[in-house]
Amino acid sequence: MKNWFIFKHDKDKKHLIIYGIVSLLFTVVALLLSVFWVTALAGGAVLFGILQFRIGFTDKCPVWIQDVLIVILALIVFIIMQITISCGIFLIGIFKFIMNVLLVLGATALLWAVTGKMKASVIFMTVFTQVFAVADHLVVQARSFEIQFSDFASLGTAAQVADQYEFELSEITKIGILLAIVFITALSLTKFPKKEWNVKQLAFCLVSVICAALCVVVIYTQVGSSIIAYQDKYWKYRGSERNGFFVNMIYSASATRVLTPEGYEDELLEYQLDEFLDEKKEDNDTDGEKKRPNVIVIMNETFSDVQHITEYMGGEMNTDIEVTPFLDSLDDAAPNIIKGHALSSVYGGNTANSELEFLTGLSVQFIPRNTVAYNLYMNENNSFTLVDSFNQAGYKTVAIHPENPTNWSRDKIYDFFGFDEKYFKGDFEPLSEDDLFRTHVSDATIYDKIIELYESKEEGTPLFNFTITMQNHSGFSTIGFDYGVEIEGMNNYTGIREYLTSINNSDTALKGLIEYFEKADEETVIVFFGDHQPSLANIASKFYGVKDDDTTLRQQSKYAVPYFLWANFDIETERETELTSINFLSTYLRDIVDIPETKLSRFVEKMNSEVMAINAMGWFDYDYNFHESSYSKPELNEALKLYSYLQYNMLFEEDNKILSIFEVPATAD
Repeated sequence: MKNWFIFKHDKDKKHLIIYGIVSLLFTVVALLLSVFWVTALAGGAVLFGILQFRIGFTDKCPVWIQDVLIVILALIVFIIMQITISCGIFLIGIFKFIMNVLLVLGATALLWAVTGKMKASVIFMTVFTQVFAVADHLVVQARSFEIQFSDFASLGTAAQVADQYEFELSEITKIGILLAIVFITALSLTKFPKKEWNVKQLAFCLVSVICAALCVVVIYTQVGSSIIAYQDKYWKYRGSERNGFFVNMIYSASATRVLTPEGYEDELLEYQLDEFLDEKKEDNDTDGEKKRPNVIVIMNETFSDVQHITEYMGGEMNTDIEVTPFLDSLDDAAPNIIKGHALSSVYGGNTANSELEFLTGLSVQFIPRNTVAYNLYMNENNSFTLVDSFNQAGYKTVAIHPENPTNWSRDKIYDFFGFDEKYFKGDFEPLSEDDLFRTHVSDATIYDKIIELYESKEEGTPLFNFTITMQNHSGFSTIGFDYGVEIEGMNNYTGIREYLTSINNSDTALKGLIEYFEKADEETVIVFFGDHQPSLANIASKFYGVKDDDTTLRQQSKYAVPYFLWANFDIETERETELTSINFLSTYLRDIVDIPETKLSRFVEKMNSEVMAINAMGWFDYDYNFHESSYSKPELNEALKLYSYLQYNMLFEEDNKILSIFEVPATAD
């Protein structure tokens, strides 16, 4: 055995001085990174020991020692990665822990087999896993849940908005990075056996790769899930904390699989729909005459009346000024206003899913969790939307989003939806400083564009405009920001103050838009709603009193956004309007505006008489009972089962899509 290992102690004084200087610099850098001083000193001492005492393996070292070594190194790589993510390893079950290590081992062994260099292979895997660990840690800060497999379909969008956030590494993450540096240093100074191909080594590499592949299959297919106990958690670091990063990533890929709803039969679908439409009483019909006014829909980025939700949840948010005075002044008892709260299916991001729900009447409840349909599922053959009805009714249809056209593939999606015109950020340029708010195109500037479209449209042709704003986008750490809202006793929460100031500015801009159309010659309807709340977790914890581990019902407070329908003429509805969901808002609009209906829109309207609100986490009946439900574990009534069948047929059927359900009739009634 003496011929297998090398152990050297460098006693050269010059070298010891150099090692001391390097270790001291390491400690100083760690302290500058705000790492706890005991940890920084310990790290420097360990580094000094690694530099001074050299270990290695001779070329006579047997293959089985090398095999054991690479297993141990893969284990260390995974543990350091989990530390860098900031979640550790202690809550991972034994089976999931083993699978994570096998996945790292399989990748490392493959590199070893290809290159014949164990050292280079392990160093590469360490760097690779650290990059993912830091990225995962930062993604949680941006949107409050980790990297998911579906995110790889939206890397472009992520890259374009990344510079809008100010990130900060946690203490644990910094320690993980420092550990990785020490580990890589130790690897670099360790002598490994030279490449020696033999059957045993190749067999070990092959077995490792096969084991890793089997782990992928087992995780993706969820074989033995009751024993392995995968945790369907994605809030904060819960997924990696309970599954391990690699198991969680593959599990999230499994979650993107499209499942056929239980009981779905495409040949019966139209019969089931006709039976539902014929049998259900038309409770929601209004006696008022429908009109063909101009319609302006504003989905306001990250807009939420968090102050009122705080009050509803029994908390206090005492600000020096009223945050949304104009929104609050809109009286839902007025004859020209319908107002309330709508449940969104997303929190802190994935705006396109709220957009999908409004424009299609579909629900994110029936697409795989944490996916964005725009990137993964929508195409020119399944994009049936509200825009079709307005086009058929002779409206000029215009989409506005003052950001890059490739965000969530909107440049293609808006073509699929059939908008006559579309405007993105480049269409607003050149922009002056007055046109911007927090580096984004301001709401006021966008509303000026809407007014311009209205004033320049052809006489006699009504306008349908769908607008997504941008000024309130998450990343509330703008340098030199002028805070307009103060919070009693909490002014150190600068992110919340910036957010409240932003929506206060939005409220002012909204007032200007409404005041313009109050005086407009043509009848106009404005639909306004927020897409989701901001990913500022301390709003929920400090003000709502809602923690990460609270019940799904209490978590709904983080998904409520304000909405209203305003018109410069009297409108009416017999619907329950205090609480709804974004997918139902288009049916409220159809109550007012005379546009052709599809069988799907008629179904959603009638289904709304049984289901008050629905989002990705569950649904409310009209007794305010919350029924927890998810894509993989649906708990649905009969109407919602039919809803899931219709959505599956529309989005995912290729050869058996029933177009008569989704297409606008060729001639309006």
